[in-house]
Amino acid sequence: MIALRLRVVTPRAARSLVVIVGSAAVFAGALFACASDDEDPVPPVVDAAPDAPLAFDAQTPDADADVPLGDVCGDATGLEPEAPWPMRGGCPKRAGVATGVGPQNATVKWSVPTPGGESSPVVGADRLVWFGTSEGDVVVVTPGGVVVAALRTGGPVRSSPARSASGLTVVGGSDGNLYAVDRFGGAPADAGADADVDGGGAEAGVQPARAVWKRMLAPMSSSPAIAADGTIYVASTDGKLSAVAADGSAVRWSATTNDTLGSSPALARDGTVYVGSSDRKVYAFTPDGATKWAFETGGAVLGSPVVGGDEAVYVGSSDGKLLALTPDGKLRWSYATGGPITGAPAVRGGTVYVGSDDKKLHAVSTVDGAARWAYETLGAVATPIVASNGTIYVGSADGRVYALTPSGLLFFAVNAKGRVRSAPALGDDGTLYVTTDTSLVAIGP
Repeated sequence: MIALRLRVVTPRAARSLVVIVGSAAVFAGALFACASDDEDPVPPVVDAAPDAPLAFDAQTPDADADVPLGDVCGDATGLEPEAPWPMRGGCPKRAGVATGVGPQNATVKWSVPTPGGESSPVVGADRLVWFGTSEGDVVVVTPGGVVVAALRTGGPVRSSPARSASGLTVVGGSDGNLYAVDRFGGAPADAGADADVDGGGAEAGVQPARAVWKRMLAPMSSSPAIAADGTIYVASTDGKLSAVAADGSAVRWSATTNDTLGSSPALARDGTVYVGSSDRKVYAFTPDGATKWAFETGGAVLGSPVVGGDEAVYVGSSDGKLLALTPDGKLRWSYATGGPITGAPAVRGGTVYVGSDDKKLHAVSTVDGAARWAYETLGAVATPIVASNGTIYVGSADGRVYALTPSGLLFFAVNAKGRVRSAPALGDDGTLYVTTDTSLVAIGP
């Protein structure tokens, strides 16, 4: 049985009154008091109502640095056309850069109480939101916060989905299967030897989704990347990177990475596949599986490498270092944070943003690796994304989602009802979607 509770939580309409007693605060509504310029930029620890925003500082975001964006997406023709956020990181390069503006205030539209955990949401062309849960489901939610479909897999879904050009949602499972899912139930289509899959796992009121095909690989935490020709690249915890045919009918090739943690691949414009590994290396492969190079880092690589508009590769590791590598595998610069980096950076123009277990979001120059600023939260910081106006959105293990200006000032912060360990997704209407260990939360627009 799916443990989906279909109660949609809406924000309270009352204005807030905050009474601080020691380290606690009592909320009498949804909106938190504005912070003054003299206050600490970190919102206080509060016992907030489930949907209460925490704080906001009413100032508009600054203009982004005057650096050309370059190609921040790569070749996205293998992804669903018109999907505003078809895969984690937005596009095959995973640079985390949106073409639209995100929420401009700390309004929680709704939340669906089901644990997303490590799976980041994606948004399809029909504005439906897909994500995996720690309870083993692939869930489909409407823009209004209603769960309409779900597929039960054989274990927790830590992988983030990707929407393919064929209109299917591709996602890896800890049960070892790579799934291609259609939200509509029914008899599965014929897609080869592994296609005898049916939908299931839905409670009353939730339609069973359909697994059109599945391909047994090995347990996956990695999120798929889809190339222009439809090839699906995904890493598995048995230390392999696999290239799977678009219809799931065959594994075209697999390469050894020795990874056991689940770094996700990123694709450069020329088709080069970059992926990290727990063996303290970043690998580059050609589209046909040949190794181009391997760069040794100082720690395990848990998050995905990303490819910036300048074609450089940016990646963090467990030794707390953010590295910038040239396309031919040479070190351009290294930047030290104060703790392990477990997520992926985001790169826009002349700045790369990366979260660290030192509880800070760091902004670093793409040119020379110089620190621009660091914003401190109350927990380990996850993977950020950047809107078209330069606003950075990022979640933290302190249970908050932060919106920061390009100069590192707090725009607003929202109570996300649980620890955030994944990257947000941005819809084309400006809604920000965030998964936590307790729910899916929609913020704004």
